[in-house]
Amino acid sequence: MSGPGASHRLVIGARGSALSRIQAVLVGDALARAHPGLALRYAFSAAPADLPYAEAGDVPLPAHAATPIGTINRGGGFAVHLHDQLDAGAIDLAVHSWKDLPLPARATTGVAATLPRADARDVLVFSRTALERLLAGEGDGVLRVLSCSERRRSNLRPFLQWALPFRPRAVEFPPVRGDIERRLGALLAGAGHAVVIAKAALDRMLLAPAPQFDATRARVRAALERCRLMVVPLTANPAAPGQGALAIEVRRDRADLHALLAAVNDTATFRLVREERAHLAALGDDDTPVGITALDLGFGDVEFVGGEYAGQRLDRVGLRRHEPLPRPRGAAALWCGDGPGADPFRRVPLESTAPATDAATGLLVARAEALPAHWIPHPRQCVWTPGLATWRRLAARGIWVNGSDESLGETAAADVRHLFPALDRWVKLSHDSGFDPGRAELLPTYRLERVRPPLAVHDRTHFFWNSGSQFLEYLRAMPGLGQAALHGCGPGNTLRVIRATLGERAANVRPFLSSAQFRAELLA
Repeated sequence: MSGPGASHRLVIGARGSALSRIQAVLVGDALARAHPGLALRYAFSAAPADLPYAEAGDVPLPAHAATPIGTINRGGGFAVHLHDQLDAGAIDLAVHSWKDLPLPARATTGVAATLPRADARDVLVFSRTALERLLAGEGDGVLRVLSCSERRRSNLRPFLQWALPFRPRAVEFPPVRGDIERRLGALLAGAGHAVVIAKAALDRMLLAPAPQFDATRARVRAALERCRLMVVPLTANPAAPGQGALAIEVRRDRADLHALLAAVNDTATFRLVREERAHLAALGDDDTPVGITALDLGFGDVEFVGGEYAGQRLDRVGLRRHEPLPRPRGAAALWCGDGPGADPFRRVPLESTAPATDAATGLLVARAEALPAHWIPHPRQCVWTPGLATWRRLAARGIWVNGSDESLGETAAADVRHLFPALDRWVKLSHDSGFDPGRAELLPTYRLERVRPPLAVHDRTHFFWNSGSQFLEYLRAMPGLGQAALHGCGPGNTLRVIRATLGERAANVRPFLSSAQFRAELLA
Protein backbone atom coordinates (compact mmCIF):
# COMPACT_ATOMS: atom_id res chain seq x y z
CA MET A 1 0.00 0.00 0.00
CA SER A 2 1.14 3.53 -0.64
CA GLY A 3 1.93 5.89 2.21
CA PRO A 4 -1.11 7.40 4.00
CA GLY A 5 -2.14 10.95 3.35
CA ALA A 6 -5.27 13.05 3.20
CA SER A 7 -6.56 11.01 0.24
CA HIS A 8 -5.36 7.61 1.47
CA ARG A 9 -7.62 5.26 3.40
CA LEU A 10 -5.73 3.77 6.34
CA VAL A 11 -7.00 0.27 7.16
CA ILE A 12 -7.07 -0.63 10.87
CA GLY A 13 -7.41 -4.33 11.66
CA ALA A 14 -8.58 -5.93 14.90
CA ARG A 15 -10.40 -8.97 16.24
CA GLY A 16 -14.16 -9.01 15.86
CA SER A 17 -15.24 -8.91 19.51
CA ALA A 18 -16.99 -5.81 20.82
CA LEU A 19 -14.01 -4.94 23.00
CA SER A 20 -11.56 -5.28 20.10
CA ARG A 21 -13.75 -3.07 17.93
CA ILE A 22 -13.96 -0.45 20.68
CA GLN A 23 -10.18 -0.50 21.06
CA ALA A 24 -9.66 -0.12 17.32
CA VAL A 25 -12.01 2.88 17.28
CA LEU A 26 -10.08 4.44 20.20
CA VAL A 27 -6.92 4.23 18.12
CA GLY A 28 -8.70 5.50 15.00
CA ASP A 29 -10.14 8.46 16.92
CA ALA A 30 -6.69 9.33 18.32
CA LEU A 31 -5.20 9.23 14.82
CA ALA A 32 -8.02 11.36 13.42
CA ARG A 33 -7.43 14.01 16.10
CA ALA A 34 -3.68 14.01 15.45
CA HIS A 35 -4.02 14.01 11.66
CA PRO A 36 -7.19 15.83 10.52
CA GLY A 37 -8.33 14.66 7.12
CA LEU A 38 -6.89 11.16 7.47
CA ALA A 39 -9.38 8.65 6.02
CA LEU A 40 -9.88 5.47 8.05
CA ARG A 41 -11.43 2.08 7.44
CA TYR A 42 -11.79 -0.82 9.88
CA ALA A 43 -11.36 -4.52 9.12
CA PHE A 44 -12.57 -6.89 11.85
CA SER A 45 -12.06 -10.66 11.83
CA ALA A 46 -12.16 -13.57 14.26
CA ALA A 47 -8.92 -15.06 15.56
CA PRO A 48 -8.53 -18.86 15.29
CA ALA A 49 -8.71 -19.04 19.09
CA ASP A 50 -12.06 -17.20 18.97
CA LEU A 51 -13.74 -19.48 16.43
CA PRO A 52 -15.17 -22.08 18.86
CA TYR A 53 -17.25 -19.23 20.31
CA ALA A 54 -18.60 -17.85 17.07
CA GLU A 55 -22.03 -19.49 17.31
CA ALA A 56 -24.79 -18.13 19.49
CA GLY A 57 -26.45 -20.12 22.25
CA ASP A 58 -25.19 -21.50 25.54
CA VAL A 59 -21.61 -20.68 26.51
CA PRO A 60 -19.50 -23.53 25.13
CA LEU A 61 -16.44 -24.99 26.79
CA PRO A 62 -14.51 -26.70 23.99
CA ALA A 63 -11.62 -29.05 24.58
CA HIS A 64 -9.04 -26.28 24.58
CA ALA A 65 -10.90 -24.17 27.18
CA ALA A 66 -8.53 -25.23 29.95
CA THR A 67 -5.43 -24.41 27.89
CA PRO A 68 -3.46 -21.68 29.67
CA ILE A 69 -3.66 -18.26 28.05
CA GLY A 70 0.14 -18.17 27.88
CA THR A 71 0.21 -21.31 25.77
CA ILE A 72 -2.28 -19.81 23.31
CA ASN A 73 -0.33 -16.53 23.21
CA ARG A 74 2.94 -18.33 22.63
CA GLY A 75 1.45 -19.78 19.47
CA GLY A 76 0.12 -16.38 18.43
CA GLY A 77 -3.46 -17.62 18.89
CA PHE A 78 -5.11 -14.22 19.40
CA ALA A 79 -2.89 -12.31 16.96
CA VAL A 80 -1.58 -14.65 14.28
CA HIS A 81 -4.34 -13.89 11.76
CA LEU A 82 -3.67 -10.15 12.11
CA HIS A 83 0.05 -10.77 11.66
CA ASP A 84 -0.75 -12.58 8.44
CA GLN A 85 -2.92 -9.70 7.24
CA LEU A 86 -0.15 -7.20 8.01
CA ASP A 87 2.41 -9.31 6.17
CA ALA A 88 0.09 -9.56 3.15
CA GLY A 89 -0.64 -5.82 3.13
CA ALA A 90 -4.37 -6.39 3.64
CA ILE A 91 -4.33 -4.00 6.62
CA ASP A 92 -2.02 -1.11 7.49
CA LEU A 93 -1.98 -1.53 11.24
CA ALA A 94 -3.38 -3.96 13.82
CA VAL A 95 -4.72 -3.02 17.24
CA HIS A 96 -4.26 -5.58 20.03
CA SER A 97 -4.56 -5.77 23.77
CA TRP A 98 -0.80 -5.74 24.34
CA LYS A 99 -1.01 -8.58 26.86
CA ASP A 100 -2.26 -10.87 24.06
CA LEU A 101 0.90 -10.56 21.98
CA PRO A 102 3.56 -13.31 22.22
CA LEU A 103 6.73 -12.30 24.04
CA PRO A 104 9.18 -13.04 21.18
CA ALA A 105 9.51 -10.24 18.62
CA ARG A 106 8.48 -10.94 15.02
CA ALA A 107 10.88 -10.38 12.17
CA THR A 108 8.42 -8.60 9.87
CA THR A 109 6.14 -6.65 12.23
CA GLY A 110 6.43 -4.82 15.53
CA VAL A 111 4.59 -2.57 17.97
CA ALA A 112 5.10 1.02 16.89
CA ALA A 113 2.92 2.91 19.38
CA THR A 114 0.42 2.73 22.22
CA LEU A 115 -2.16 5.05 23.73
CA PRO A 116 -2.03 6.07 27.42
CA ARG A 117 -2.56 2.98 29.52
CA ALA A 118 -5.93 2.23 31.08
CA ASP A 119 -6.30 0.73 34.57
CA ALA A 120 -4.14 -2.41 34.74
CA ARG A 121 -6.05 -4.08 37.59
CA ASP A 122 -8.40 -7.05 37.43
CA VAL A 123 -12.00 -7.01 38.65
CA LEU A 124 -13.67 -9.94 40.38
CA VAL A 125 -17.31 -9.98 39.27
CA PHE A 126 -19.48 -12.03 41.67
CA SER A 127 -22.97 -13.26 40.87
CA ARG A 128 -25.25 -11.99 43.66
CA THR A 129 -27.48 -15.06 43.31
CA ALA A 130 -24.56 -17.50 43.47
CA LEU A 131 -23.09 -15.68 46.48
CA GLU A 132 -26.38 -15.80 48.34
CA ARG A 133 -26.62 -19.53 47.78
CA LEU A 134 -23.04 -20.07 48.90
CA LEU A 135 -23.57 -18.03 52.08
CA ALA A 136 -26.84 -19.88 52.75
CA GLY A 137 -24.86 -23.13 52.93
CA GLU A 138 -26.03 -24.53 49.62
CA GLY A 139 -23.50 -26.69 47.81
CA ASP A 140 -20.10 -27.80 49.05
CA GLY A 141 -18.78 -24.48 50.36
CA VAL A 142 -16.19 -24.16 47.57
CA LEU A 143 -15.87 -20.73 45.94
CA ARG A 144 -15.58 -21.16 42.17
CA VAL A 145 -13.90 -18.36 40.22
CA LEU A 146 -14.00 -18.66 36.43
CA SER A 147 -10.55 -18.15 34.89
CA CYS A 148 -8.11 -19.83 32.50
CA SER A 149 -5.11 -17.78 33.65
CA GLU A 150 -2.52 -19.60 35.74
CA ARG A 151 -1.21 -16.22 36.90
CA ARG A 152 -4.63 -15.17 38.17
CA ARG A 153 -5.19 -18.53 39.84
CA SER A 154 -1.84 -18.33 41.59
CA ASN A 155 -2.39 -14.79 42.88
CA LEU A 156 -6.11 -14.84 43.63
CA ARG A 157 -6.13 -17.98 45.77
CA PRO A 158 -4.20 -16.38 48.69
CA PHE A 159 -5.92 -13.02 48.17
CA LEU A 160 -9.39 -14.52 48.50
CA GLN A 161 -8.48 -16.14 51.81
CA TRP A 162 -8.49 -12.71 53.52
CA ALA A 163 -10.23 -10.22 51.21
CA LEU A 164 -13.76 -11.60 51.42
CA PRO A 165 -16.13 -10.98 54.36
CA PHE A 166 -16.45 -14.76 54.71
CA ARG A 167 -14.07 -17.70 54.49
CA PRO A 168 -14.77 -20.23 51.73
CA ARG A 169 -13.86 -23.85 52.44
CA ALA A 170 -11.68 -23.80 49.33
CA VAL A 171 -11.24 -21.85 46.09
CA GLU A 172 -11.36 -23.49 42.66
CA PHE A 173 -10.89 -22.01 39.19
CA PRO A 174 -13.06 -23.67 36.53
CA PRO A 175 -12.03 -22.72 32.98
CA VAL A 176 -13.97 -20.24 30.91
CA ARG A 177 -13.10 -18.52 27.66
CA GLY A 178 -14.70 -16.15 25.19
CA ASP A 179 -15.37 -12.44 25.03
CA ILE A 180 -16.56 -10.47 28.04
CA GLU A 181 -20.25 -10.94 27.35
CA ARG A 182 -19.81 -14.71 27.08
CA ARG A 183 -17.87 -14.87 30.31
CA LEU A 184 -20.50 -12.79 32.10
CA GLY A 185 -23.15 -15.05 30.57
CA ALA A 186 -21.37 -18.14 31.88
CA LEU A 187 -21.25 -16.60 35.36
CA LEU A 188 -24.93 -15.67 35.43
CA ALA A 189 -25.89 -19.07 34.00
CA GLY A 190 -24.41 -20.69 37.11
CA ALA A 191 -20.97 -21.86 35.91
CA GLY A 192 -19.31 -20.28 38.96
CA HIS A 193 -19.60 -17.74 41.77
CA ALA A 194 -17.29 -15.16 40.15
CA VAL A 195 -15.38 -14.38 36.98
CA VAL A 196 -12.16 -12.39 36.54
CA ILE A 197 -12.17 -9.57 33.97
CA ALA A 198 -9.54 -6.94 33.23
CA LYS A 199 -10.77 -3.60 34.56
CA ALA A 200 -9.52 -1.83 31.43
CA ALA A 201 -11.86 -4.02 29.36
CA LEU A 202 -14.88 -3.21 31.53
CA ASP A 203 -13.97 0.48 31.56
CA ARG A 204 -13.72 0.65 27.78
CA MET A 205 -17.01 -1.15 27.26
CA LEU A 206 -18.89 0.95 29.80
CA LEU A 207 -17.39 4.27 28.66
CA ALA A 208 -17.30 3.74 24.89
CA PRO A 209 -18.72 7.00 23.47
CA ALA A 210 -19.50 5.83 19.93
CA PRO A 211 -23.25 5.17 19.42
CA GLN A 212 -22.60 1.87 17.62
CA PHE A 213 -21.61 0.41 21.00
CA ASP A 214 -24.76 1.53 22.87
CA ALA A 215 -26.34 -1.93 22.76
CA THR A 216 -23.15 -3.63 23.96
CA ARG A 217 -22.79 -1.14 26.80
CA ALA A 218 -26.41 -1.68 27.86
CA ARG A 219 -26.02 -5.48 27.90
CA VAL A 220 -22.81 -5.33 29.97
CA ARG A 221 -24.39 -2.84 32.36
CA ALA A 222 -27.46 -5.07 32.78
CA ALA A 223 -25.24 -8.07 33.57
CA LEU A 224 -23.21 -6.11 36.13
CA GLU A 225 -26.41 -5.00 37.87
CA ARG A 226 -26.83 -8.64 38.90
CA CYS A 227 -23.32 -8.77 40.38
CA ARG A 228 -21.06 -7.50 43.16
CA LEU A 229 -17.67 -6.12 42.16
CA MET A 230 -14.24 -6.21 43.77
CA VAL A 231 -11.27 -4.41 42.18
CA VAL A 232 -8.24 -6.56 42.93
CA PRO A 233 -5.14 -4.67 44.18
CA LEU A 234 -1.99 -4.89 42.08
CA THR A 235 -0.12 -5.59 45.29
CA ALA A 236 -2.01 -8.88 45.58
CA ASN A 237 -2.46 -9.61 41.88
CA PRO A 238 -0.02 -7.98 39.45
CA ALA A 239 -1.42 -8.10 35.94
CA ALA A 240 -0.07 -9.73 32.82
CA PRO A 241 2.64 -7.55 31.22
CA GLY A 242 0.93 -4.94 29.07
CA GLN A 243 -2.54 -5.35 30.57
CA GLY A 244 -4.53 -2.15 30.02
CA ALA A 245 -2.28 -1.01 27.15
CA LEU A 246 -3.12 -1.14 23.44
CA ALA A 247 -0.44 -2.35 21.03
CA ILE A 248 -0.51 -0.73 17.58
CA GLU A 249 1.40 -3.11 15.33
CA VAL A 250 2.70 -2.34 11.83
CA ARG A 251 5.11 -3.82 9.35
CA ARG A 252 8.71 -2.92 10.09
CA ASP A 253 9.23 -1.64 6.55
CA ARG A 254 6.43 0.94 6.86
CA ALA A 255 8.48 3.97 7.92
CA ASP A 256 5.57 6.19 6.89
CA LEU A 257 3.32 4.58 9.52
CA HIS A 258 5.94 4.79 12.25
CA ALA A 259 6.12 8.55 11.66
CA LEU A 260 2.33 8.83 11.61
CA LEU A 261 1.92 6.90 14.86
CA ALA A 262 4.54 8.91 16.74
CA ALA A 263 1.92 11.63 17.21
CA VAL A 264 -0.34 9.35 19.27
CA ASN A 265 2.28 7.28 21.09
CA ASP A 266 2.37 7.57 24.89
CA THR A 267 6.08 7.18 25.56
CA ALA A 268 5.75 6.42 29.29
CA THR A 269 3.30 3.57 28.68
CA PHE A 270 5.41 2.26 25.81
CA ARG A 271 8.55 2.21 27.96
CA LEU A 272 6.95 0.56 30.96
CA VAL A 273 5.20 -2.20 28.98
CA ARG A 274 8.42 -3.07 27.18
CA GLU A 275 10.16 -3.29 30.56
CA GLU A 276 7.40 -5.54 31.94
CA ARG A 277 7.66 -7.88 28.96
CA ALA A 278 11.45 -7.98 29.16
CA HIS A 279 11.24 -8.81 32.87
CA LEU A 280 8.88 -11.73 32.20
CA ALA A 281 11.02 -12.94 29.28
CA ALA A 282 14.00 -13.06 31.65
CA LEU A 283 12.01 -15.37 33.94
CA GLY A 284 10.67 -17.69 31.24
CA ASP A 285 8.10 -17.59 28.48
CA ASP A 286 4.40 -16.87 27.94
CA ASP A 287 3.45 -19.79 30.20
CA THR A 288 5.28 -18.40 33.24
CA PRO A 289 2.50 -17.66 35.79
CA VAL A 290 3.96 -14.38 37.02
CA GLY A 291 2.28 -10.99 36.87
CA ILE A 292 4.39 -7.87 36.35
CA THR A 293 2.91 -4.36 36.31
CA ALA A 294 4.87 -1.09 36.39
CA LEU A 295 3.29 2.33 37.02
CA ASP A 296 4.89 5.75 36.66
CA LEU A 297 3.70 7.71 39.71
CA GLY A 298 5.57 10.87 38.79
CA PHE A 299 8.28 10.51 41.43
CA GLY A 300 9.32 7.04 40.25
CA ASP A 301 8.26 3.75 38.72
CA VAL A 302 6.51 1.31 41.04
CA GLU A 303 6.77 -2.30 39.90
CA PHE A 304 4.49 -5.05 41.22
CA VAL A 305 5.61 -8.67 40.78
CA GLY A 306 3.61 -11.69 41.92
CA GLY A 307 3.11 -15.34 41.03
CA GLU A 308 4.78 -18.73 41.03
CA TYR A 309 8.33 -19.13 39.71
CA ALA A 310 10.64 -22.13 39.99
CA GLY A 311 8.47 -23.62 42.73
CA GLN A 312 8.60 -20.49 44.86
CA ARG A 313 6.21 -17.66 45.57
CA LEU A 314 7.17 -14.23 44.18
CA ASP A 315 5.60 -11.20 45.91
CA ARG A 316 7.41 -7.89 45.54
CA VAL A 317 6.65 -4.20 45.20
CA GLY A 318 9.69 -2.16 44.18
CA LEU A 319 10.35 1.52 43.50
CA ARG A 320 12.74 2.97 40.91
CA ARG A 321 13.03 6.65 41.84
CA HIS A 322 13.50 9.25 39.10
CA GLU A 323 15.74 11.50 41.22
CA PRO A 324 18.33 10.67 43.91
CA LEU A 325 17.64 11.34 47.57
CA PRO A 326 19.75 13.31 50.07
CA ARG A 327 21.23 10.64 52.29
CA PRO A 328 21.19 10.69 56.13
CA ARG A 329 24.38 10.48 58.14
CA GLY A 330 23.19 7.17 59.56
CA ALA A 331 20.25 5.21 60.93
CA ALA A 332 20.08 7.46 64.00
CA ALA A 333 19.10 10.41 61.77
CA LEU A 334 15.89 8.70 60.64
CA TRP A 335 12.53 8.99 62.41
CA CYS A 336 9.65 6.75 61.30
CA GLY A 337 6.85 7.54 63.72
CA ASP A 338 6.02 7.84 67.37
CA GLY A 339 8.27 4.94 68.25
CA PRO A 340 7.60 1.41 69.47
CA GLY A 341 5.01 0.63 72.07
CA ALA A 342 1.40 1.63 72.54
CA ASP A 343 -0.52 3.76 70.07
CA PRO A 344 -0.01 7.40 71.12
CA PHE A 345 -3.69 8.18 70.45
CA ARG A 346 -7.01 7.12 71.85
CA ARG A 347 -9.87 7.22 69.34
CA VAL A 348 -13.11 8.49 70.78
CA PRO A 349 -16.25 7.83 68.70
CA LEU A 350 -18.42 10.79 67.73
CA GLU A 351 -21.86 9.50 68.54
CA SER A 352 -23.57 12.42 66.79
CA THR A 353 -22.33 11.38 63.33
CA ALA A 354 -25.22 10.33 61.12
CA PRO A 355 -24.78 7.06 59.18
CA ALA A 356 -24.08 7.33 55.45
CA THR A 357 -25.08 3.87 54.31
CA ASP A 358 -26.88 4.12 51.01
CA ALA A 359 -26.08 3.08 47.45
CA ALA A 360 -25.55 6.69 46.35
CA THR A 361 -22.74 7.32 48.87
CA GLY A 362 -19.29 5.82 48.41
CA LEU A 363 -17.33 5.32 51.62
CA LEU A 364 -13.59 6.01 51.76
CA VAL A 365 -12.71 4.41 55.10
CA ALA A 366 -9.44 5.91 56.41
CA ARG A 367 -8.97 3.14 58.98
CA ALA A 368 -11.14 0.31 60.26
CA GLU A 369 -12.15 2.22 63.42
CA ALA A 370 -13.55 5.02 61.24
CA LEU A 371 -16.45 2.79 60.19
CA PRO A 372 -18.59 2.57 63.34
CA ALA A 373 -19.50 -0.95 64.41
CA HIS A 374 -23.24 -0.23 64.16
CA TRP A 375 -23.01 1.01 60.55
CA ILE A 376 -23.92 -1.69 58.05
CA PRO A 377 -23.07 -0.60 54.48
CA HIS A 378 -25.80 -0.91 51.87
CA PRO A 379 -25.44 -4.12 49.75
CA ARG A 380 -24.87 -1.94 46.66
CA GLN A 381 -22.67 0.62 48.38
CA CYS A 382 -19.04 1.09 47.32
CA VAL A 383 -16.62 0.72 50.25
CA TRP A 384 -13.00 1.70 49.55
CA THR A 385 -9.86 1.80 51.70
CA PRO A 386 -6.60 3.76 51.40
CA GLY A 387 -4.50 0.67 52.21
CA LEU A 388 -4.72 -3.09 52.48
CA ALA A 389 -4.40 -3.26 56.28
CA THR A 390 -7.74 -1.48 56.65
CA TRP A 391 -9.27 -3.80 54.02
CA ARG A 392 -8.15 -6.85 56.02
CA ARG A 393 -9.66 -5.53 59.23
CA LEU A 394 -12.96 -4.58 57.61
CA ALA A 395 -13.23 -7.95 55.85
CA ALA A 396 -12.64 -9.67 59.20
CA ARG A 397 -15.64 -7.69 60.52
CA GLY A 398 -17.81 -9.02 57.70
CA ILE A 399 -17.68 -5.87 55.54
CA TRP A 400 -17.58 -6.23 51.76
CA VAL A 401 -14.71 -4.04 50.50
CA ASN A 402 -14.79 -3.12 46.82
CA GLY A 403 -11.16 -2.04 46.49
CA SER A 404 -8.20 -0.09 47.82
CA ASP A 405 -5.79 2.65 46.79
CA GLU A 406 -2.94 0.43 48.09
CA SER A 407 -1.31 3.41 49.88
CA LEU A 408 -0.57 4.99 46.47
CA GLY A 409 -2.84 8.02 46.84
CA GLU A 410 -6.60 8.53 46.95
CA THR A 411 -7.84 7.89 43.41
CA ALA A 412 -11.03 5.83 43.86
CA ALA A 413 -13.41 8.70 43.24
CA ALA A 414 -11.96 9.18 39.75
CA ASP A 415 -11.40 5.56 38.76
CA VAL A 416 -14.45 3.50 39.74
CA ARG A 417 -17.58 5.66 39.69
CA HIS A 418 -18.76 4.25 36.33
CA LEU A 419 -18.71 0.75 37.85
CA PHE A 420 -21.31 1.84 40.41
CA PRO A 421 -24.05 3.73 38.51
CA ALA A 422 -26.00 4.60 41.68
CA LEU A 423 -22.94 6.32 43.17
CA ASP A 424 -23.51 10.07 43.48
CA ARG A 425 -20.94 11.25 46.03
CA TRP A 426 -17.97 10.12 48.10
CA VAL A 427 -17.49 10.68 51.82
CA LYS A 428 -14.29 9.98 53.69
CA LEU A 429 -14.67 8.53 57.18
CA SER A 430 -11.84 9.79 59.38
CA HIS A 431 -11.16 11.82 62.55
CA ASP A 432 -12.46 15.33 63.18
CA SER A 433 -9.09 16.97 62.48
CA GLY A 434 -8.59 15.07 59.23
CA PHE A 435 -8.22 16.76 55.86
CA ASP A 436 -10.53 17.08 52.91
CA PRO A 437 -9.21 14.54 50.38
CA GLY A 438 -10.26 16.73 47.46
CA ARG A 439 -12.64 14.33 45.72
CA ALA A 440 -14.71 13.46 48.80
CA GLU A 441 -16.53 15.14 51.66
CA LEU A 442 -14.93 14.60 55.07
CA LEU A 443 -17.30 12.88 57.48
CA PRO A 444 -15.67 12.64 60.95
CA THR A 445 -16.65 9.60 62.98
CA TYR A 446 -14.12 9.90 65.84
CA ARG A 447 -11.69 12.29 67.47
CA LEU A 448 -8.09 11.75 68.53
CA GLU A 449 -6.86 12.11 72.11
CA ARG A 450 -3.10 11.88 72.57
CA VAL A 451 -2.22 9.67 75.53
CA ARG A 452 1.52 10.45 75.46
CA PRO A 453 3.30 13.62 74.32
CA PRO A 454 5.18 14.00 71.04
CA LEU A 455 8.76 12.79 71.12
CA ALA A 456 11.72 15.18 71.03
CA VAL A 457 13.20 14.71 67.56
CA HIS A 458 15.29 17.86 67.05
CA ASP A 459 18.37 15.79 66.25
CA ARG A 460 16.74 13.94 63.31
CA THR A 461 17.14 14.99 59.70
CA HIS A 462 14.91 12.49 57.80
CA PHE A 463 11.29 11.97 58.82
CA PHE A 464 8.52 9.68 57.68
CA TRP A 465 5.01 10.97 58.46
CA ASN A 466 2.04 8.64 58.67
CA SER A 467 -0.53 11.42 58.32
CA GLY A 468 -0.85 15.14 57.71
CA SER A 469 -2.20 15.57 61.23
CA GLN A 470 0.92 13.97 62.70
CA PHE A 471 3.19 16.26 60.68
CA LEU A 472 1.31 19.43 61.70
CA GLU A 473 1.27 18.43 65.36
CA TYR A 474 5.04 17.93 65.43
CA LEU A 475 5.64 21.09 63.42
CA ARG A 476 3.63 23.10 66.00
CA ALA A 477 5.63 21.55 68.84
CA MET A 478 9.01 21.91 67.09
CA PRO A 479 8.80 24.63 64.38
CA GLY A 480 12.38 24.08 63.25
CA LEU A 481 11.55 20.67 61.78
CA GLY A 482 10.44 22.16 58.50
CA GLN A 483 13.70 23.92 57.66
CA ALA A 484 16.30 21.55 56.21
CA ALA A 485 14.86 18.13 56.90
CA LEU A 486 13.77 15.59 54.31
CA HIS A 487 10.11 14.71 54.87
CA GLY A 488 8.89 11.37 53.58
CA CYS A 489 5.29 10.14 53.46
CA GLY A 490 2.89 8.18 51.31
CA PRO A 491 2.01 9.60 47.87
CA GLY A 492 -1.56 10.58 48.75
CA ASN A 493 -3.28 13.14 50.97
CA THR A 494 -0.40 13.38 53.47
CA LEU A 495 1.94 14.46 50.68
CA ARG A 496 -0.51 17.16 49.61
CA VAL A 497 -0.86 18.51 53.18
CA ILE A 498 2.89 18.65 53.86
CA ARG A 499 3.71 20.31 50.54
CA ALA A 500 0.95 22.89 51.02
CA THR A 501 2.29 23.66 54.51
CA LEU A 502 5.96 23.98 53.59
CA GLY A 503 5.39 26.05 50.45
CA GLU A 504 8.72 26.90 48.82
CA ARG A 505 10.46 24.27 50.95
CA ALA A 506 8.27 21.57 49.41
CA ALA A 507 11.26 20.25 47.43
CA ASN A 508 12.28 18.61 50.70
CA VAL A 509 9.17 16.39 50.63
CA ARG A 510 9.46 13.04 48.86
CA PRO A 511 6.87 10.29 48.53
CA PHE A 512 7.59 6.71 49.59
CA LEU A 513 5.53 3.53 49.46
CA SER A 514 5.80 2.88 53.21
CA SER A 515 7.91 3.64 56.27
CA ALA A 516 9.74 0.34 55.71
CA GLN A 517 10.60 1.35 52.13
CA PHE A 518 11.66 4.81 53.42
CA ARG A 519 14.13 3.24 55.82
CA ALA A 520 15.37 0.62 53.35
CA GLU A 521 15.96 3.12 50.52
CA LEU A 522 17.71 5.74 52.64
CA LEU A 523 19.98 3.24 54.36
CA ALA A 524 20.76 1.12 51.27
